[in-house]
Amino acid sequence: MPELTKELREGIEKRFVLILAICAAVIAAGPMIYALLATPAGSSYIGFQFGTDDHMVYSAWMRQAMDGHLFMDNRFTTDSQPGLTIQLYFFALGLIAKGIGIPLASNLARIFFSGLFVFAAARLVRRLTTDLYTLKLALTLTVVGGGLGFMVWHTFGNLIVKPTPDALNSLMLGRLPTDVWQPEGYVFPSMLVNGLFMASLCLIVYALTCFLAARDSWKPVLPGALAIGLLMNMHSYDVLLVAMVMVGFLVTAVVRKEITTAWVGRAAVIGCGAIPAAAWFLYVLQKDAVFQARAATETYSPNFRQVFFGYFLMMLLAMLGLVARALQQRERQRRTLLGVAILSSLWLGMFVMASGHDQGYFMDMPAWCLCFLATLAGIGLLAEESIAFNLIFSWAAIGLVAMYFPALFQRKLAMGLSVPWAILAAFGVAYLLKKQERSARNLATILVVVLLGATSVRWLSRDLSLIRANVANTGRHPVYMTSNLVQVISYLNRKPGKHVVLSFPGPPLQQVRDDSNNVIPDAIAELKLPDVAPIISGFTGTYSFAGHWSETPDYPKKAGQASSFFLNAPFGGVTHVWFNQERQDFITSIGADYAIIPVMEATTSAIPFIDAASLGDVVVDGPQFRLVKLRHATQVP
Repeated sequence: MPELTKELREGIEKRFVLILAICAAVIAAGPMIYALLATPAGSSYIGFQFGTDDHMVYSAWMRQAMDGHLFMDNRFTTDSQPGLTIQLYFFALGLIAKGIGIPLASNLARIFFSGLFVFAAARLVRRLTTDLYTLKLALTLTVVGGGLGFMVWHTFGNLIVKPTPDALNSLMLGRLPTDVWQPEGYVFPSMLVNGLFMASLCLIVYALTCFLAARDSWKPVLPGALAIGLLMNMHSYDVLLVAMVMVGFLVTAVVRKEITTAWVGRAAVIGCGAIPAAAWFLYVLQKDAVFQARAATETYSPNFRQVFFGYFLMMLLAMLGLVARALQQRERQRRTLLGVAILSSLWLGMFVMASGHDQGYFMDMPAWCLCFLATLAGIGLLAEESIAFNLIFSWAAIGLVAMYFPALFQRKLAMGLSVPWAILAAFGVAYLLKKQERSARNLATILVVVLLGATSVRWLSRDLSLIRANVANTGRHPVYMTSNLVQVISYLNRKPGKHVVLSFPGPPLQQVRDDSNNVIPDAIAELKLPDVAPIISGFTGTYSFAGHWSETPDYPKKAGQASSFFLNAPFGGVTHVWFNQERQDFITSIGADYAIIPVMEATTSAIPFIDAASLGDVVVDGPQFRLVKLRHATQVP
């Protein structure tokens, strides 16, 4: 095939990037469009089918922004709080939501940033190669790349419960790879479920590109600093990940003797962009006890076997490409092979040690520091002439260790880890296939894309199945709100001022069983009694007593109290039934204004709920829920 001219190659490249960006946006929009078209008569699409409780946290911030509040508080607790949180991303979305509503604003942002990410990734990949085939493959794998999750796929949870070959089940320790259930670590799942993740990925990739460009100019410093500052405000943990990656990148610059005072200075200025947002974060953490409790939520990283198999295919292709290239370059052969040996030995050691890791921290601080230093050594040995390659490889290698940094938020440090590994996998494939006939290369390329994209197809299929079943992946929240629930939300939105709403905590995921009472894996039960507390707080801005498993301090205790409030007879784990005076004292102590009482006939589980009329005036009556304006103790006859 004749050599393409620069102009023709650039034209083809731009068209490909544009088409891929449009495809990403269309795919991201697909489940929403399907849900809107399939909306049952009288119902309203809630906007989400994965991680609904977390989306309600975002919605509550947006709802406050709709009322003009830049400083926000936590609407999922009645505890005293100063209201100091600033969340610029959701503040901006809240202003948009004033015109089009929270669900649509959230989804449009997710779709927009899914498309924008392709352009951001293209700017980064262009710094590695001008080869059209490699660039196309790198961007494609970046969007769809996953691991072995498709082989053991489940709709719910992170444990293997379906029949699986014993050898595979043993290797995976009975746990699902992260590409099945951890969307923030991958692009395609993030495109489907969370606009915040996609916006953060855009900022991470853009900021890293600015660090690269800062070697030669001050021009990218200001936009890079702004990106880092916004990232610190939106998704603060990502800044720590970027900082760790930059340490690895600095090592490669030192090894290659490319480091300059000017470059370090400009990079430092970019990093300083995080200082204002970080300072405010620390101030809020010091002053706000509710925020402290939220920050202390245990979010441990998964077992390393789950991580390993979630990225295995991309890692394998990337490292095979490195080894193959090293064998052809005599002058760098020993150093490259030693770097590969160090990193492979480290990952093998973590793989073996993972067999004893059930929960909590995988490593203490000394062990983590040793793993981090070993990773830096491997990165330094593998440093190449391309500074872009060195940065991306630093992100890939350090990302596998960063997520085990011994702090409660460690799982969040897996953000976007598929991005560097997908790019490296594409480069590995391009090198391994460079001598193949065009037809053979194209066939192999299709096989790679299909294999690495198989889990992404399962994510899309899961979204559609959850929509059809009207059950979010949480098992506690619906995909559609009934007209009754919409009436409750509309009523509360018409009432200005601060209000506290009590709601019965929904039961956990109801498993479907066969005639022999065996659980049917991935069967989706009809959701008779949803947990509406987070939905009410998210869409109305009212305060809930036990609204969210991590946003509500001491949630298990408060959920138990809320359950006792609503029951007039022992049921489930509730053995103590409250007297009327206990309920009145409880109402007064938390300043509750309203209660949402489930209609017992609608639950089919014969839960003995208290009579709504005994609590106050029913202001919204419906077949599923009754909204009661509570009668306070001073109003009791």
